[in-house]
Amino acid sequence: MGLTSAFSVGRTALSAYQAALQVTGQNIANVSTPGYTRSTTRLSALPGNITTAGQLGRGVQVSNIRRQISESLQTRLRTAIGDRTSANIERDALNRIEAVLNPLGDTNLGSLVSEFFSAVNDLQNNPENIATRGIVVNTGVTLTQKIRDIRSDLLAARNEINQEITTAVRTGDQLASQIADLNERIVLAEAGSNGQAAALRDQRDQLLSELSEIFEVVTREQPNGAVNVYIGNESLIQFGESFGLTTEVETDANGFVQSTIRLRINNGLIDSGSGQIEGLVRARDIHNVEQVQRLDELTAALIFEVNKIHSSGQGLEGLTTVTGLNAVQDTTIPLNSPDTQLNFFPETGSFFIDVRDAASGETVRTQINVNLDGIGADTTLDSLVADINANVPNFTATILADGRVEFAADAGFEFTFSDDTSGTLAALGVNTFFTGYDSLTADVNPLIAGNLNLLAAGRSNLPGDGSNATLLAGVQDIAVASLGGASLNEYYTTTIANLAVSSSSATSAAEASDVIFEALTVQRESLSGVNLDEEALSLISYQRAFEGAARYLNVVDEMLQTLLGLVR
Repeated sequence: MGLTSAFSVGRTALSAYQAALQVTGQNIANVSTPGYTRSTTRLSALPGNITTAGQLGRGVQVSNIRRQISESLQTRLRTAIGDRTSANIERDALNRIEAVLNPLGDTNLGSLVSEFFSAVNDLQNNPENIATRGIVVNTGVTLTQKIRDIRSDLLAARNEINQEITTAVRTGDQLASQIADLNERIVLAEAGSNGQAAALRDQRDQLLSELSEIFEVVTREQPNGAVNVYIGNESLIQFGESFGLTTEVETDANGFVQSTIRLRINNGLIDSGSGQIEGLVRARDIHNVEQVQRLDELTAALIFEVNKIHSSGQGLEGLTTVTGLNAVQDTTIPLNSPDTQLNFFPETGSFFIDVRDAASGETVRTQINVNLDGIGADTTLDSLVADINANVPNFTATILADGRVEFAADAGFEFTFSDDTSGTLAALGVNTFFTGYDSLTADVNPLIAGNLNLLAAGRSNLPGDGSNATLLAGVQDIAVASLGGASLNEYYTTTIANLAVSSSSATSAAEASDVIFEALTVQRESLSGVNLDEEALSLISYQRAFEGAARYLNVVDEMLQTLLGLVR
């Protein structure tokens, strides 16, 4: 080995350790950079020259600069990010629903229901008192207004979720485009090289982590260094092309507006799997919809059960004319057919119409039968009106052009209803306390709000009769078939309890996902994160090696100078 070869050994050492020091410095410089992956320098000896005494080395080289990363750990961490984001959003959505229902507040729905029936209960003891009647109507107005407000707040929350979905999808689309661009840059940078474009790969990993907060993504790295990205069964990114994400506003089976996520290239539906979108969709389509549906069911039961009793009662004055509030779309089919498009359906039974001569006080009672058993000719609105007109004296029933029914007494007469076991009057909206059929349409009948004497507190025209108010007050605690046999009170209590359980479960899931995320983050940091103590040791080691190489070259130089001096 000559002095020239010795110089080469020293030169390669200086170059290699200078590169190693630069990698260590890069790690230290990026100790606080989000998503940065630590790199390590791999050194290897250069193959030497063969001599009779053995092989003489030719120095050292940097064979590889390696990113300290585990792709399987990265995949698990991205999944944990999506699960954590989804769980936190679902928890927050349930907290928002609890705030809307406010079960512990002074004016929560349960309290207002109780106040309404408490006012009705007071009415049975003093049925002729106008002030007491006014309290019943006012508490009914307050109750229905609260119901409509809750629905409005729930739908407002739903609209906010739709907007958040649209914003998240727009962000996801931008991230996908950036990842596709980085794919092209990485492939170009790594072409013909044994190393990796570390900075570009770190940027891509960071963007993939951000994308996994929105969707559950699956990545497949290709031999050229690009990654293909999939959401569910749909391909989102192929090499340098993003197929794009977009949202469309649609109406679901319940009539609610929703933002749906689609792939722009083929309009295919996207299954988010986990992440922000999944949390928002669950909040919208499960929790929000469930609360609106349960509110509708509770409201419908309240309206129909109260109206069935009220329609059979009597106020302080008789009726001369009344128009049903609910229209029948086809008057020739049975009244319990869905094709009538009634919101409440009567059943087989009967009711009485009492027509009173105002001058003599004489009353004629007529029973009207309703047959809806499916055997023979069932009662239609046409047949009901014909039956009434044929059998009730001094009284006329008319079907209006819009499908509503109108009842009117002849001049000098008035009428009342009683003992409706069929629910026909309530279904047609005749002599009812409430109007509407769900949480959107619920209200107090304007006829009663405008004339408190029409509030049916009794079942006869006897002074002090509050028997119908007694029945109305009991509605709060009777078993309701449409609520699965639960009472109004029980159904509301169950709703609040189920919401509390769902909220608690969501909180537990969010906490568990946080623990998993933190554990995986610690694992990643231990492998890929920068430890300043370790880097300091590497720095000292490479510095000493560099100094040794420099000292070695100095010795070789002195030897060369000595040799040149002999030649002179």
